[in-house]
Amino acid sequence: MRIIIVGSGIGGSGLGALIAKETPHEVYLFERDVILGGRCGSYTKKDDKGRTWKFDIGCHIFSTCDKGPLGEIATRCGKVIDWSYTKDPGPRVNVMGMELSGLAKSPKKQKTKKGKKKKKNMTEYLRTIKIENTWQYDEIPLIDFLNEFYGPKKEAVLKLMYCMNAGVMFGTSPTETSTGEFLRCMADNYQKMSMGYPIGGTGVIPETYCDVIKENGGKVFIGKEGRVKRVIIEDNEVKGIEAGPDNEFFEADMVIANSDIKTTVFKLVGEKYFPKEYLEYIQNLKWGGQVCSVKIGIDTIITKHKMLTYIPKVEKDSNLQQMLANPENIGKIDFGDQGVPEKTALLIVPISNHDPALAPEGCQNIHAVTPTAFGTIIKWSKADEKKWEQACLNTFASLWPDIEDHIVLEEYISTSHLEARFGKEGAGTGIAQSIDQVGKKRPSMISPIKGLYYCSGDAGGWGIGTELPARAALELFEIFKTNNFSNEKIFSNITS
Repeated sequence: MRIIIVGSGIGGSGLGALIAKETPHEVYLFERDVILGGRCGSYTKKDDKGRTWKFDIGCHIFSTCDKGPLGEIATRCGKVIDWSYTKDPGPRVNVMGMELSGLAKSPKKQKTKKGKKKKKNMTEYLRTIKIENTWQYDEIPLIDFLNEFYGPKKEAVLKLMYCMNAGVMFGTSPTETSTGEFLRCMADNYQKMSMGYPIGGTGVIPETYCDVIKENGGKVFIGKEGRVKRVIIEDNEVKGIEAGPDNEFFEADMVIANSDIKTTVFKLVGEKYFPKEYLEYIQNLKWGGQVCSVKIGIDTIITKHKMLTYIPKVEKDSNLQQMLANPENIGKIDFGDQGVPEKTALLIVPISNHDPALAPEGCQNIHAVTPTAFGTIIKWSKADEKKWEQACLNTFASLWPDIEDHIVLEEYISTSHLEARFGKEGAGTGIAQSIDQVGKKRPSMISPIKGLYYCSGDAGGWGIGTELPARAALELFEIFKTNNFSNEKIFSNITS
């Protein structure tokens, strides 16, 4: 049996590795880029002095590393990925000058006066809630949960921090974010305490998975050879794909699309092969919010931290001030109408503090990402995208005033760059993890066409960033195994 996978992102390469390692089936993986891994890929670049730096395409910190789905796939395939945990020091959180880093530490037991109600502690709650008990909260907006947890007019800074966390994780506003998804992801993080970063850069993960495919008789096609033109369908059943510079036909029993779900349906397959109701459903799926990222190489050591969440002090009438006054305002702000701020909130990962080999000796490699819109898609102009780049640099300077004098290399990934390279209208994640698109309402990984499946951040799974498609890969692999890789059985189960 030949199984073709379109795309080498975590969902595609991870599922391909599992199939190649644990079954006798032949795996062909096609990747149109020369860099494996999609948004989880890495690449090298030289500065003016000829020194080598390694950058990631995305800006990542991994929630559970070896203790989560990424590590499970590697372990099941007999591979070891080395990780650096975000410890010693732990994550730093600074909101408008207020240090909140201690929130992630184990809370000290405090005696409460008789008759006085104990103050609620979110950290304690996340460390004790069971994952299986989070599904009941799937359709509750995060802001409603936080108002119930803390009180409607209390703990505005903490509410803002958690709402911003959800915005970065899912690209959704607090009125759209699913409390269930938020609790699952945060609880998984707090209970496993293994947040970190892979030694060698993020690309090590998909590269390891692709190595498993090749080591077990499969093939990985990249660049021009890996460009898939279309998926071939006959009588509502997959027959294979056309790929490569000559549009060569490759026969397949299954085609698994790691490409985004809308591109797969409307471009790689084509509307005529799907029912009208299904096309409307796919078209109406919402992407997560937008982001841009800045990566800088500096010729000095400026921070000891491995991860920072930084919200700078801003003007009174700014978006951030509106959010601080009431985090629910995040869902009400028209980001396009408001324009680009002078400074912005940043998730900062100094990746060379995790792995010094990612920067020349005596230098630091710092990645950062900021949301440019929550729960909506904005077509930012080229001029506005340059302003977003400057907003990130301004924020760096507010945190480290002398940093601009030390920048020797900069990489900026704009929303339009993400759209051109990865589709999804430039969304920072995939299909949004909103109250109407998580849990039982998440798009199915099984399509209406026999033998066509989805495995990406758009269908199945749960988790933060790359851990979502990793879980989708594990889930889909179990579906395949349970049904003995029979398209007939899988298809009959969803249509009966």
